[in-house]
Amino acid sequence: MVCLPQGVHQEELLDFIKEIGWDVSSILKSYNQNIKNSDEFQKKLKIINLESGPVTSADQEISEFIKKKIKSKYPNINWDYLSEEDVKDNAKIDLQSKWVWIIDPLDGTKDFIKQSGQYAMHLALAYEKEIILGLVPIPSKNQLWIYLQGKGTWYETPHSIHNIQINKASLALQDLTILTSRSHVSPSFKRLLEKLCPKKVIGLGSVGYKIVSILSGEADVYISYSSMNGSCPKDWDMAAPFSLIKGAGGRFTDINSNDLSFLKGENFEQRGILVASINQNHEEICKEILDLVNN
Repeated sequence: MVCLPQGVHQEELLDFIKEIGWDVSSILKSYNQNIKNSDEFQKKLKIINLESGPVTSADQEISEFIKKKIKSKYPNINWDYLSEEDVKDNAKIDLQSKWVWIIDPLDGTKDFIKQSGQYAMHLALAYEKEIILGLVPIPSKNQLWIYLQGKGTWYETPHSIHNIQINKASLALQDLTILTSRSHVSPSFKRLLEKLCPKKVIGLGSVGYKIVSILSGEADVYISYSSMNGSCPKDWDMAAPFSLIKGAGGRFTDINSNDLSFLKGENFEQRGILVASINQNHEEICKEILDLVNN
């Protein structure tokens, strides 16, 4: 049984977040409807380039849309909100509730600007810092990926529901297709990938899009690599995707094979080398990567 605030019912909440997912997909699609060229599209987006990366009117609109929708549906529930856009706007984040919504309104903003399709929205609900509900809409695929504690992971299209059939193979590093960030690959990470010598390396956009690609059988492993002083992913980048792969029987861990944890520290950082896979030998892969880093 999922632990929810009094007065919040599981199936009703599930239907409600699906509604949010389809609404957000429609909003994101509306930005490039009838846009004939990239210049017009980017003008409509009202792109702001911050040190941490670009922010668009779509990021801001969806963040406010999700929070207003939840507050309107559940006006008497005092759960908290951790949204990427609030942090970028320097809003004071004071999380007091046992229940926290973790929101990335548009993960893969650069890919959204480029119209590559490799973007997503991430929405997760945590109870006492454990993710109990996750939602990742992929508008370009017309899919909603959903995780519910006790029920696992599945995805829906407008007319069908699909259970995830995972083949947990035991692949060696040289047989792996590895997913990385498209835009955040440092020289040290490139050197590590050369040492790993996998079958293939593919750079993709959103973290959610990467995890869905693994669950769909299009790749084997996702590696996130951030140095001590460089930029790194945050809780809103990882929470919902983490729930999807864990709910499907996979792993999303640090390099020491510890599951990711959330809502810790002031900066909500997910630093270091992080590995997501559905391989049976996930721990061995992590150890091999760590050995290469240390040698």
